[in-house]
Amino acid sequence: MKFSKLLYAFAFLLIVFSCEKDNNIPINQEQEDGLTDNPFLANFGNSISASFIGQVVDENNQPIVGVNITLGSGFATTDVNGVFTVNEATVFEKLAYIKASKQGYITGSRSLVPTNGINQVKIMLLDATPIATIVSGQAITIDLPNGTKVDFEGSFETNLGVPYQGNVDVVLKHLNPDEEDMNLQMPGMLIAQDIAGDLRVLETYGMIAVELIGENGEDLNIASGTTATITIPVPTNATNPPATIPLWYFDEQNGYWVEEGEASLVGNEYVGDVSHFTFWNCDAPFEVVQACITLQDSNGNPLPSLNTQLTLQTTTWNSTSGGYSNSNGEVCGLIAANEALTLTVPNYGCDVFTTTIGPFSADDTVTVIVTNSTEQITTLTGMFNDCDGNPITNGYMQLVNGNNAQIIPITDGTVNESISYCASNSAYTINVVDVNLGQETDTFTGNFTATTDLGTASTCVTLGDFDNDGVYDMDEDINGNGNLLDDDTDLDGIPNYQDEDDDDDGINTVDEVYGTNTNPMDQDSDGDNIPDYLDPQDVAVYGAEWFSEDCDGLTYDLEQFNDNYINSTITFHETQADADAAVNPLVTPYDNINNLDMLIVRVENTITGQVSTNGVFYLLGPPTYIDSDNDGLFDCEELTGIDNGQSIANPNGNITDPDNPDTDGDGVNDGDEAINGTDPNDATDF
Repeated sequence: MKFSKLLYAFAFLLIVFSCEKDNNIPINQEQEDGLTDNPFLANFGNSISASFIGQVVDENNQPIVGVNITLGSGFATTDVNGVFTVNEATVFEKLAYIKASKQGYITGSRSLVPTNGINQVKIMLLDATPIATIVSGQAITIDLPNGTKVDFEGSFETNLGVPYQGNVDVVLKHLNPDEEDMNLQMPGMLIAQDIAGDLRVLETYGMIAVELIGENGEDLNIASGTTATITIPVPTNATNPPATIPLWYFDEQNGYWVEEGEASLVGNEYVGDVSHFTFWNCDAPFEVVQACITLQDSNGNPLPSLNTQLTLQTTTWNSTSGGYSNSNGEVCGLIAANEALTLTVPNYGCDVFTTTIGPFSADDTVTVIVTNSTEQITTLTGMFNDCDGNPITNGYMQLVNGNNAQIIPITDGTVNESISYCASNSAYTINVVDVNLGQETDTFTGNFTATTDLGTASTCVTLGDFDNDGVYDMDEDINGNGNLLDDDTDLDGIPNYQDEDDDDDGINTVDEVYGTNTNPMDQDSDGDNIPDYLDPQDVAVYGAEWFSEDCDGLTYDLEQFNDNYINSTITFHETQADADAAVNPLVTPYDNINNLDMLIVRVENTITGQVSTNGVFYLLGPPTYIDSDNDGLFDCEELTGIDNGQSIANPNGNITDPDNPDTDGDGVNDGDEAINGTDPNDATDF
C-alpha cells in the first residue's frame, strides 16, 4: 500500500497561542513593524521566529499537492502528502497567518499564535466550482438546497473599482457548525475586532464564502454603494439563538474577523445585508482570557502531536477551538472568559477522552492527565538519516494507527515519543519524509509493543515519483488541475507521472539533464521555455521570416542569426537533402548562388545532440544581393536608392531600373554613373 495515498485525518487547531504571560494579541506578520495606523494591530506583539508543519486537504479529506503556502516571511508548496513545512519564519509572537492557495479552490487560511515548538495545522480547501452564472444589471437570488442564499442587486465592479458588465460566475459555500469539518474549512481563527475596536473570541452560528468571477477570470465584487442580502441557516443543534447577531467579515490581509453590521433571526435563518464579499460569519462575541494546557499520560510523560478541542458547555454544536500539542505536550489558546469548557482528545486509545476545564476569569495554566480504560502507551523511537548517512533535520513521520493519524516533526533525525493506541488494534503504518531532499523511507508496518523501536533507517526513496524519472508526481500535474491522470504530453496513453519518457523523444526523462543540476525541470537546453523532458525536439526553431529592410546587408548575416539560439549550431542549406545530410552549408551571407526565395535551416543542440532540419528561412523583401541587369548596383539599391554596403557602387539616393543597366540611355551604366557621382536618370548629366 502506498503510504502517500492514505487518508490523514489529523484534526485542526482553530486557536493556538503561546503560553507566555502576556496579554498582547496577535497581529498579521505582514505588518513588519507591528505598528500601523490601525490601532487594533498595536495589540499583537513583536516579531519572532517560529517553525510550522501542516497539511492541506480537499473536501474529501484527500491531500492536495502543489498548494502555495505563505506564512509570514516564509513560503512553501505542499508535497504529495499535502504536507508543507516552513522553518524559522518571521511571524508575530501572538499571531502567525498561514494562507493556502491553488487554482480551482477558494483560498484557505489559518491564524494561530505560535508556540515555542513546531506548530501544526490542517487546512481544508473548498472547491471553487461556480454554482451559477448570472448577468450583470439584473437582480437575482442564488441559493443552496439548505436555505443558504444571496440576493444580488446586479451591479458589480473589478477589484480596481471599475464597473463591470457581462457574465458573472458565482461560487457559494455554506460552512455549517453542525459539521465537524467546519473547523478545517473556516479561514483564520475565531478571533475578531469588534465595532469598538476591542479583541473578542467568537462563537459561530454559521458562515458563508462567496466568490464572484468575471468572463476573463478576473475577481469581482458587488459595486461600491450597493449591498447584497445574505441568508445563513442556524445550526440544527443551536439552542436559543439570539434575535439579532453581529455580522463579521474575514480580513484576508490581516487574518482575523472584523465586525460590520448585524443579522436578524427570521425563522431558523439569519438574514443581513453586506457591502462586499469575502467570508461572512454570524457570531456571538466573548471577552478573552488565555489558557495553557499541558497534556500528559498516566506516567507523567508529555503527549505530543495530539489534536485537542475546546467547546463551550453552554452550547451543543461544534463551535470549537483547539490545537495540536507540541513536543512538550503543551497547547495554548485564547478562550471565552468565565465559561466552562469541554476538553476533547479524539481517538485516544479506543475512545474519545473528555474532561471539563474552567471557567477561567484570568489567564491560567493547567495540566490534564489524559487516560481511559482502553488506553495503551508505547514509546516510539527511531533514527532517520538521508542516503549519505546524515540525520535529517527538516522532516516528518507519518503515523497511522486505526482511526488515529499523526504527523510528527523530525528536526534532529530522531523520534522518541509517547504514543497512545487501542489494545485491540495495535497495528501501525509509518513512513518518514526528508523534506529537504524530497525523499522518504520505505513503509514500516507492524504492531506496537511497550517499546516500539524502528531502529535506524534511511530516506532513499524519491518522494512521490511513481516512474522514478526524477520529477515528483506533484510536478507532473502540467495543467495544474490536481488530476495526474489527464497530463499526457506525448499522447501515448500513459500519464506523465507513470511515463519514463514524457515527450517520446527516445530519451528517458531522468537522462535529459546536463551539468551538476540533475533536476529535469531545470533543463531547457534550447531556451524555448519548455523543459527538455517535455520537449520532443530540444531544438528551438523559430519559423524565421527575416525581411530585408532598406537593403540592410545584415539582414542575411548568418552569424547574427545564429546569436539568437543558445547551445545550438546553425547552418543554412539550399536543399532539404543537404540539410539532412549536413553537407554543402552556405558559407557566407552572399552565396545563395541560385537566388532562392527559401533556404533550409539546420539546428543542432550542442547539449543534447538533437537536430532539426524543418526550419525554413525565408528570403522576403527586395532581392538584396541580386543584380538583375549587371550594372553594378543590386536590385534592392536601384529600387530604394539606399546603399547596402556590399555592391561596387552607392546609388546616392537615385531610384533606377533594376532591369535596365542604362536607365537614362546615355550610354553609361547606372553603376558607373553612381561611382562617378552623376545622375543615372539624366541623359545630359554625364
